[in-house]
Amino acid sequence: MSDTNKLNEEQLDGVSGGAYTSRYGNTFDNAGNVKFKGQLDISAADWKWLMTQYKGKVDDPEYYASTVPVNDIKTILDQHHAGKR
Repeated sequence: MSDTNKLNEEQLDGVSGGAYTSRYGNTFDNAGNVKFKGQLDISAADWKWLMTQYKGKVDDPEYYASTVPVNDIKTILDQHHAGKR
């Protein structure tokens, strides 16, 4: 029988399950939902759409979105949803 390494409860508490914080301070959960700048909850689908709206010299849409105020991002998403109706 081979040796098995098991995590104890304290080590298991440190496992994120896929969640992480980007270098721009946005927190992603394991389903891809985003807490934008720690203030605005954005679904994974809306985040994916939002990232298609920012293009520039640098291939990093999250960088460009990070330069936009939270209230403006909320307005952009509200307008996007209104356009879907």
